[in-house]
Amino acid sequence: MPEAPPGPRRGLFWQVYPTLLISLVLVAVLGALAWHLFGGVSMGPGPGSGMHAARRFRMHSLGMLLTVAAVVGVAAYPVVGRITRRLEALRLSVEAWGGGDLGRRAAVEGGDEIAAVAASFNAAADRADALLSAHKALLAHASHELRSPLTRLSLAVEMLVGTADGEFAPKVRREIAELDGLVEEILLASRLDHGADMGDREPVDCLALAAEEAARAGVTVRDVPPGAPAFEVQGASRLLRRMIRNLIENALKHGAAPIEIEVSHNRSPGQPPTIVIAVHDHGPGIPASLQARVFEPFFRPDGWSEEAGSWGLGLSLVRQIAQRHGGRATCRDSGGMAGGVTTFTVTLPAIGDA
Repeated sequence: MPEAPPGPRRGLFWQVYPTLLISLVLVAVLGALAWHLFGGVSMGPGPGSGMHAARRFRMHSLGMLLTVAAVVGVAAYPVVGRITRRLEALRLSVEAWGGGDLGRRAAVEGGDEIAAVAASFNAAADRADALLSAHKALLAHASHELRSPLTRLSLAVEMLVGTADGEFAPKVRREIAELDGLVEEILLASRLDHGADMGDREPVDCLALAAEEAARAGVTVRDVPPGAPAFEVQGASRLLRRMIRNLIENALKHGAAPIEIEVSHNRSPGQPPTIVIAVHDHGPGIPASLQARVFEPFFRPDGWSEEAGSWGLGLSLVRQIAQRHGGRATCRDSGGMAGGVTTFTVTLPAIGDA
C-alpha cells in the first residue's frame, strides 16, 4: 500500500516556542484559579473591605504570574530560536548532500546533541566520499587494464588478417569493439552516478545533433515544419550526442527498419516548453510490462537467449543523461510483441520560449 504524501512541513521553532508560551499561560491561569478557589478572603475588619482586599490581592497575584510568564517567554525566545536555526541548518546540509552536493558538510557549533549529530553526519559523509573516490579510482584503473589487452588483441587480429579464415577477423573486430564500447559506457555511467562535472552547459541544437547521428548510422530524420523555431536545450553537447547515438544504436540492434528520428516542440498549456526527441522503429515490440525495465542496466527479459544479449547500458545512459538535463526518457509500443511501432522518447526543457 503506497504511503500517503507528507503534509506541509512545520518549522520546529513554531512547534516548540508556542508550546512553551501556552504552557506558561496555563501555569498563570491555573495559579490564579487555585488562588481564587483556595485563597483567604478575610483581610480586614469588615466583610466588604476584606472581600475587596482579597480580590485585589488575587488580581495582583495574577498580574505577577502573567508578568513572570512574559519574562520567561521573552527570555526563551532566543534560546529556542538558536536551537531551531541550528537544526534547520543541519537539515539543509543533509538535503544538499543527498541531492548530489557531496562536498557539503554541516557546521559543528557547541558541544550539545545537535553538534554531535552534525559531527556524525560529517564523519559519515567523509567515509562515503572516500568510498566513492576509491570506487572511481578502481574503475579508472580497471578500464586501463581492460583496454591494454584489447589493444593487443586488435594488433594481433590485424596481423592474422592475411593468414586466418576470412570470416575470423571481422568477428573478432566486432567483439573487441563491443568490449571497448562497454568499458566506455561503464565509465560514463559511473561518472554520471557520482555527479561528476561533464562539461560546460551551452545552447545545443538537438535537430542538428540528430541529423549528424542519423547520417552516421544511415537512418532517416523526419522533416520539420518550415520556419520552425530552433530546437535548442541548455546542456552538454557531448552527453546529448551520446544520448541520441544510444537511442539510434538501440533501434538498430533490437528494432527493425524503417527507423526514423523525430525532433519536435511540445507546448502544453500552463507548462514550460520542451523539446521532444523520438526514435521510431518497426521491430518485434516491447510489452507494456517491460517498457520501464528496459532502462535498467543490463536488463535481460526472461527467456532471452545469450546470443541476443541484454540491453546493456545504452538505454540506462539515455535515462541518466536525460535526467541530468532535467528531462525524462520513456518507451511506448503501439503493437506489443506482435509488432507495430516502438518509440523511445526523450523530453528535455527547451531554452526560453523555443
